[in-house]
Amino acid sequence: MAKVHETYSAGQFLTASLSHFTLTKSGLATADIKTVVETTSTRATVVILGTIAGTSVRIAVENNSAWTAATLQASLGAGWAVAYFSSNWLIYKLLLIKYENPS
Repeated sequence: MAKVHETYSAGQFLTASLSHFTLTKSGLATADIKTVVETTSTRATVVILGTIAGTSVRIAVENNSAWTAATLQASLGAGWAVAYFSSNWLIYKLLLIKYENPS
């Protein structure tokens, strides 16, 4: 949380404005992550970059409406599939993990 001039601005809360995507590519490799970051960064800042899970990787970008699943998929090119997923799902999973492991 950032304090500016004795008040807080809603745009300064990290989790208040993120868009989450699942990117899938057959044969996804570590080298493909460079393409993901470079392409995505042309319109938005990558805030969270997940690890490769099989043929998929999840990312979160600042939510400035710069990317939709369709525009990101088109920019990545042939072989990529991109799906938007709700941040509510992510928050639920994080809370579930904390509930199941309350250390």
